[in-house]
Amino acid sequence: MKHQVETQALPYSTIILHCLKYPAKGVVGLLIGAKKGDKVTVTGCVPLCHESTPLAPPLELATSLVHAKFGASLVGVYFSNAMPSDNSLNTYATRLADRISSVTSSPSILIQVMNERLMSDCDQDRLVAYEKDGDNWKETKTIFQGSNFLRGLQAVIQKKLYRELADFENHLDNPDSDFYNTSLSNKLVQVAEFRA
Repeated sequence: MKHQVETQALPYSTIILHCLKYPAKGVVGLLIGAKKGDKVTVTGCVPLCHESTPLAPPLELATSLVHAKFGASLVGVYFSNAMPSDNSLNTYATRLADRISSVTSSPSILIQVMNERLMSDCDQDRLVAYEKDGDNWKETKTIFQGSNFLRGLQAVIQKKLYRELADFENHLDNPDSDFYNTSLSNKLVQVAEFRA
């Protein structure tokens, strides 16, 4: 089945900020959303790690915590590669997406951040979505929100709000770090006038 994937402004921005906080590293996170018919709407995300070779136990623990909180709303994985020119699918992200499919009993999606498009004045979509087709991941259609949304994202980047983002890896180093990024989400809504 060919899905269309739409990422709302708040999770889209959080994903981009995760990449900007660790520009020389690959990042991985979980996607929260809803599936209706052939459309998947990403309504939230949970940043997990910023290591190019993440360890399985922390990923398993984080996935269990997020699944316990969001249940069937756990719809997939996002990632970026460490090298801007690397457009290959991340093995850890695809394995994690397969794991989510088995836990939720529903096909998961995979979203890749195209690193070469990460610039503050970019006017094109930075995300590419994939879905499983047999044993392979195939690109699927993304619904892009356009230039109005990108202006808000540029304001967020100029304020360097990526410095405030915490992923699960940060949480393991400092338990006071909120890897759900509740406070950051509130700031994103205020600065960029995104709808929560």
